[in-house]
Amino acid sequence: MGHLKNLCVVVSLFAFLFFAATCSRDTEKVIDTGKAPDFTLSDNRGHATTLSSLRGKVVVLEFWATWCPPCRESVPELNAVYEKFKGKNVEFLGISLDKGSEAPSAVRDFVTEHAVSYPVVFDDQNVNRLYGVSGIPAIFIINKDGKVVKSFTGFIPGLGITLLKEVEALL
Repeated sequence: MGHLKNLCVVVSLFAFLFFAATCSRDTEKVIDTGKAPDFTLSDNRGHATTLSSLRGKVVVLEFWATWCPPCRESVPELNAVYEKFKGKNVEFLGISLDKGSEAPSAVRDFVTEHAVSYPVVFDDQNVNRLYGVSGIPAIFIINKDGKVVKSFTGFIPGLGITLLKEVEALL
């Protein structure tokens, strides 16, 4: 029985470290990788969004998951920025990393509970790799020419103000 208890402790510690490593709080990077990798992803209703169809607009991508506490913290700030630019030459797209058969209902419940106002699609487990996502939430700002110009990993209090300034500078 002692071995089982030790195994549970080790598994619990591993799970905590894994989730702590993937949910982040405060890293900002400037990206100079050229063109943003293109993708086509679908939402809960099967409507597809292709990144290249948004060319000519500033695009804000947010990679997130329902199980990530910092992702929950970022929603109000992202909603506020989305509402500020709604109807302008800016597109927001939340990309859920949730997977499995429960993902659609978990994401639908999360979007409702947290009043996510911007469109949300499901990662196909490849797009996050194309963007080099190492922690979430991860936000990428793409200019009108389709180039990633800035990224943020983790929730940073006041992120909304920073995003407002970054997006306005690209319009």
